[in-house]
Amino acid sequence: MNEGAGRTAIAVRGLHHRYRKREVLTDLALDVPEGAIYALLGANGAGKSTLLRLVAGIDPVQHGQVTVLGTDVQRLPLALRQQMAYVAEGQELPSGLRVRQLEAYCAPLYPTWDATLATSLRQRFGVDANQRVSEMSRGERMKVSLLLALSARPRLLIMDEPFTGMDVAVKDDLVRGLLDSIGEHGWSVLVATHDIAEIETMADWVGFLRNGRLTVSASLESLQARYRRVDLTHDPAIAVAWPTDWLAVQTSGARVTALIPRISEEEIGAVVRSSAGDDARYLVSEPTLKELYLALGHTMPPSFA
Repeated sequence: MNEGAGRTAIAVRGLHHRYRKREVLTDLALDVPEGAIYALLGANGAGKSTLLRLVAGIDPVQHGQVTVLGTDVQRLPLALRQQMAYVAEGQELPSGLRVRQLEAYCAPLYPTWDATLATSLRQRFGVDANQRVSEMSRGERMKVSLLLALSARPRLLIMDEPFTGMDVAVKDDLVRGLLDSIGEHGWSVLVATHDIAEIETMADWVGFLRNGRLTVSASLESLQARYRRVDLTHDPAIAVAWPTDWLAVQTSGARVTALIPRISEEEIGAVVRSSAGDDARYLVSEPTLKELYLALGHTMPPSFA
C-alpha cells in the first residue's frame, strides 16, 4: 500500500529488476512525497541498494517506470541530474585529494553549489579542509561525501547506508547536521539504512521492503496512529488465546508485549480481560519505528492488503 497526496519527488510503478535468474525487485510501486524524509528499511538482500541505484539513474530500468523530479529517470536532462545527489556507504573518493580540492572540483559542476554552506558543514562535521582522503577514517569519508552532496543544494538526496560503521558520536554529528540542512532547505530525501534508532529521529515517511516487495509504505505518523503497543502481565496458569489481529506477540512467562490496532482504552481493557483474565494488568504506549518494522516489515498485515 502507498499513501500520499500532492507532488512526489519519486514515483515508481511496476518495477521489476533481475540479476541473472534472480528477481530482486517484483512489481514494486513507491511514492516519495516532495519534501519528505523517507526511510527504506529491510534485511540484507531485500533489494534496497538496487532500488536506490535505479532511482538515482546509476543502473538502467529493466521493466517498469521510475519518475524522478517529474521526469522519467532514463530521460533526465543534465539540469535535473544536477539537482540530485547520491551518497552510498563505501563510496570511493579520490584518495590523493584534499577536502578543499574536492570542493573546488565539484563546485563548477553544480549551478546551485553553495560555498558558504560547504564551510558551515565542514565546521559542523569537524572536517579539516586540508586533510587528504587517504588519511581519513571510514566515518570521516562519509562526512566528506555528505558535505559534497549537501553543498550542491540538491532537491533530492539519496543515501544508501550512510551510518554504517560509525561510532555513536559521529552518527550524532551527521544526523544533527543533516536535520539542520534538510529542514532549512526543504529537500526530499530517500535513505536506506539498518540503523533504525538513528533514522527514527529524522524520518517522516517509511517503507518496509521484503524480498523485493514493499509490505508497507506510509507516513510514520499514520502508522503510529493505527497501532499501539501493549505490555501486560497475567496469571501464567491461564491458557491464553490472543486475538488474531495482535502483531509481534512476545511472551516471557507471565509477561506479554504486542502491537495491536489502535482502539479505545475501554476496548483494550475488554480484550485483555477476555483473553487473559480479569486480573491481567497492562500498559499502553506509542510504538517505536523498530517495533512497527518488526511487526509489519515481515508480513502484509490485513489493514495494508
